[in-house]
Amino acid sequence: MAAGRKQLASSAAVAVALVAMLVLAAAQDCGVSRDTMNKCLAYCSSGGTADGCCGPLTNGANLDCLCKNYWGKLKDYPRLKDCANKIKSRCGISKSC
Repeated sequence: MAAGRKQLASSAAVAVALVAMLVLAAAQDCGVSRDTMNKCLAYCSSGGTADGCCGPLTNGANLDCLCKNYWGKLKDYPRLKDCANKIKSRCGISKSC
């Protein structure tokens, strides 16, 4: 049971890290363009297609970089955490921070 909670917590950490890259311009250092950031934020706010968000995240973003540099910056932003979870789920990202 505890292992399942730890996995969930780890997955949530990745989701939050993904959103951090969407809102911080420095995310470009982790292989995420401003265009990708805008597409991911638009997906979170309006739904629709996530192709413009998922493709770049799963094929070019440095997820280790995102986890290392952005995880701690999202603790005070529950909406960003929700957005990250939505993106992580839709894009099939299983990376754990």
